[in-house]
Amino acid sequence: MPAGLTERDSMMYTDKIPWHGLGTKLDNPATASEAIVAAGLDWAVVQRPVYTPNQAGHLVEIPNRLAVIREDTDETFAIMSAGYMPSQNWDAFGATDALVAQGAAVYHTAGSLFGGRKIWLLIKLPDDIEIIKGDVIQPYLLLYNSHDGSQALRMVLTPIRVVCDNTLSVALNQATGGFYAKHTRNIMSRVAEAREVLGLADAYYTMFNRQIDQLVNSRLTALQTQDYLQRVYEFDGEKTYEQQDYRRLRAYESTLDLLGHPSNTFGGIAGTKYAALNAVTYYVDHERSVGGSATEAGERRLNGSWFGMGAKIRQRAFDLLQV
Repeated sequence: MPAGLTERDSMMYTDKIPWHGLGTKLDNPATASEAIVAAGLDWAVVQRPVYTPNQAGHLVEIPNRLAVIREDTDETFAIMSAGYMPSQNWDAFGATDALVAQGAAVYHTAGSLFGGRKIWLLIKLPDDIEIIKGDVIQPYLLLYNSHDGSQALRMVLTPIRVVCDNTLSVALNQATGGFYAKHTRNIMSRVAEAREVLGLADAYYTMFNRQIDQLVNSRLTALQTQDYLQRVYEFDGEKTYEQQDYRRLRAYESTLDLLGHPSNTFGGIAGTKYAALNAVTYYVDHERSVGGSATEAGERRLNGSWFGMGAKIRQRAFDLLQV
């Protein structure tokens, strides 16, 4: 079992191993159904009544509550209201088949986290970005969903810098923030509408290209870089350096060190806003402490980078460079 995945989790990838190091390499799947089978996501989520004992010791059904259960393992993911409608893995991801069939995209990675509570599908889009010769940024579309009510079905555009496998995914504005759908009984009509978000990809990556170019051509002094990173990690302005939370200090000092990483001096970008951003994204994806045992590290790091605190740090790092 790959590091970080539980016995109930699985993952597939094509091409080279992803930055998080998880999964089993397989041939290119042609459809979402094939990707789901390859990734071990070919199981259903069902809803069952929830009961509680009354004073007489008899079980009575709790009204307006249903258990959300992974059918093949009988594991209960959550207790939700009766209005919650699970979206099956094949339905949630099937909206992308037309894109792949047209040759406009390739299924790249699919997998689950936390026993299937979270699932995702990563799709490689065409037309790589190359601001600096040899520094390739590949465009992806990430679809993710949860079966425990923690996240809605979403589609987001996710650039990945090849030279260091940094995830550069950021929301450039509200229009390119991705597709969102609540778990209700009309979710599948929303998934059909979500195909329209694919039309935003060109606009997103055109804007992303322009903004990265601006970062490459904007420089920071050493003092400006230190101030920037302290704001990224939200230092308390009322405290001295020594009084800051040790976790923020560790993140700050680690990121300062990463400014000298080969990927941040590549192509003459040292000292630019782009290098500062990449130092943060490298820290988030590869070095940020995630806690838990060694076998949980990969899973926690991936979850944090794409869906949790790591994603928030990355977005803040990008936003602070726009002023």
